[in-house]
Amino acid sequence: MNPLKMVARLSGVLVLCSLNALAAAGEVKLTIPQGDIVGDQSADGSVASFKGLPYAIPPTGDRRWTAAEAAPAWTGRRSATQSGPACMQPTPPETMSFGPGTEQPLMYVEPVPVMSEDCLYLNVWSPTSTGTEARADLPVMVWIHGGGFTTGYGSAPVYDGEALAKQGVIVVSINYRMGIFGFFAHPELSAENPDGISANFGITDQIAALRWVRENISAFGGNPDNVTIFGESAGSWAVSLLMATPLSEGLFHKAIGQSGAYFYAMPGLQKPSMGYPSAESTGSDFGEKLTPGGVRGLRSITAQDLLNASTTTGQGAPNFGQFVVVDGKVFKRPVRDTFALGEQRAVPVIVGFNSDEGSGLSDYGVVAPTPANAADYEADVRARYGDLAGAYLKLYPADRLTDAVFDAYRDSEFGWRMEYWADLMEQVNAPAWMYYFSHITPFGETERWVSFGLEKRKLGAFHAGEIPFVFKTLNTNWQSDVPALPYDYALADKMSAYWVNFAKTGDPNGGALPLWETYKPVDRKFMSFQGDAVPSANLLTGSLELHREIDERRAERGIPWDGGRAGLLGQTEK
Repeated sequence: MNPLKMVARLSGVLVLCSLNALAAAGEVKLTIPQGDIVGDQSADGSVASFKGLPYAIPPTGDRRWTAAEAAPAWTGRRSATQSGPACMQPTPPETMSFGPGTEQPLMYVEPVPVMSEDCLYLNVWSPTSTGTEARADLPVMVWIHGGGFTTGYGSAPVYDGEALAKQGVIVVSINYRMGIFGFFAHPELSAENPDGISANFGITDQIAALRWVRENISAFGGNPDNVTIFGESAGSWAVSLLMATPLSEGLFHKAIGQSGAYFYAMPGLQKPSMGYPSAESTGSDFGEKLTPGGVRGLRSITAQDLLNASTTTGQGAPNFGQFVVVDGKVFKRPVRDTFALGEQRAVPVIVGFNSDEGSGLSDYGVVAPTPANAADYEADVRARYGDLAGAYLKLYPADRLTDAVFDAYRDSEFGWRMEYWADLMEQVNAPAWMYYFSHITPFGETERWVSFGLEKRKLGAFHAGEIPFVFKTLNTNWQSDVPALPYDYALADKMSAYWVNFAKTGDPNGGALPLWETYKPVDRKFMSFQGDAVPSANLLTGSLELHREIDERRAERGIPWDGGRAGLLGQTEK
């Protein structure tokens, strides 16, 4: 072992052994390879937290749109009690008009503490007492937040790692650049890069954070050779992307994807691809409309003005949040093709999705409005899907129009992708566990207007609804005004334990938990989370086959697709 790493491990062991003695003081001192830090303790003294640790040099000024570089060491003692700023992102309204003049809160809106381009920070939660476990070999769980690669931050209350850390793991949550700051290509940027590439900066941030974990986590008592990455929505996109990039080799050993796989059309850096123009031409066209002077001019614009321009439809901006690029280095080919060829990381995975994924997300216009009547619905389906319309209408019949629209969105955008992910792990001889979250909390019983139409429906097991069950952070964020019930806490105990077991051993099973069998294409076994953990099989039969065929048709015909082209917003016919 590298002598410096050995020193870091031993230092972490000695400090962690003494943490309980510091409980009264409330502060925790630790030395890591970057320098000395001071963190906090949980109220019961069982978990130490260290927040706002820089993992990369601030990507500001001339470093805007450059690959993340490791943050340097510091002198003196650094306070690690406050999370770093969130990365730049739009601020949506708290409420919007739905239905006939009805205002309702917009889902997923939470106050962003402070925003800045200087945002490449992470947080660490570490147990201060682990019984008989080896203190320098705790498993590590690295959380990647969601938000469509345009919003979100790693220090949101629902992602608090304390409850997970109490179960004997170290939890790390990260920020990464988003939107135009994280996914922007330009020929001048490619020219100044030693590898001749641009775009994918948000992904290289995540890779830099994992490198930081590899170099530093021993000092917290963690094992750099036992790292699990996990994320939800765009965070789950990131997990699939990290499994596909050659740059992630050796940086993680297990993966959990919750409601998101980046099996989309991906533009080429310099050539049109899959229905998209080249990423460089898109970036160049956008820049020319915004300011003269090329990249130099773009770097002179304030972060807020650049954000505003890139999120204003009048500017004609592409959706930079869904603009991961095949650049020849970070990604050699589309992620879907990498998985289909069996070139993804051969690591154990847990993947799954929720029964009402469109709920909440419909606030953002990604779910089609409910058609006026069955005839209109059937005509729309036939126009979009041609000879596949019969199979589509059989799975999503017109007798319950709103449910048909939402179920098709769920299966098109999430269901088949997650099952396909599990499916494709067999060819690399890596085990996969599949789940389906259909548990409805009291908040899920809430009725809301949907899709800017005249329909109401219950939220159900909405998109992201499983996150507080994994983290055991019920009653945070958008659930805070409707208290959870005892049966919610009981399910959270089980789900959290499965996730922690998986991080520890590569298998979610253990103790008195119901046996969760691996997914295999031949029997399609999965775990149903609905009130309890219930072993099940053959989830949503027929949807995997239909949506795989839809996906292949679009690819063959050069019809681009992304998260905004699912269900009744998608097509196979030009």
